[in-house]
Amino acid sequence: MQNKWKKILINFLKYGLVGFLGLVILSNLYLGINKAVTHNPVPKFLGMAPLIVMSGSMEPAIMPGDVVVIREQAPQKYKLGDIATYMVGTTTYTHRIVGEENGGFVLKGDNNNVADDTVAAEQFVGKVLFRIPKIGLAILFIKNPTGMIVLLIIAILCIYGEELYQEIKRKRN
Repeated sequence: MQNKWKKILINFLKYGLVGFLGLVILSNLYLGINKAVTHNPVPKFLGMAPLIVMSGSMEPAIMPGDVVVIREQAPQKYKLGDIATYMVGTTTYTHRIVGEENGGFVLKGDNNNVADDTVAAEQFVGKVLFRIPKIGLAILFIKNPTGMIVLLIIAILCIYGEELYQEIKRKRN
């Protein structure tokens, strides 16, 4: 009976991990193709986009390596205290709205001493819905060649690991 549950758990973990990896690969493919076709530096799916935070300007609320998921919304819906992402050229910044000035918004990183320049509503890319701590570090790792090789090895082990283990065990006996 215990072996049955162990096998069910192993299969659940194996196929769950493979499914998750497949979902990550498909979403990255979609966002990459979307970015290439539309030339939009922040491609979105259903009005939402994941962004990896690279700086500590929003510490302790948002740390470097966190992923923030943003959703586009109408400019009049932004209010004081919201954490929003805006663009200057092709660079995105995620900071808190701390004021309104001359028809624009004043934003400031929680960890910064000085507020940003006034940001026009048209520069907003979206409002932060939630953050996923540190997952961005793994995503950045997976995007480099070493990370891709590690991901491939993990996928192969998930699919064939049990058979390899059984073969090694059989040869020892």
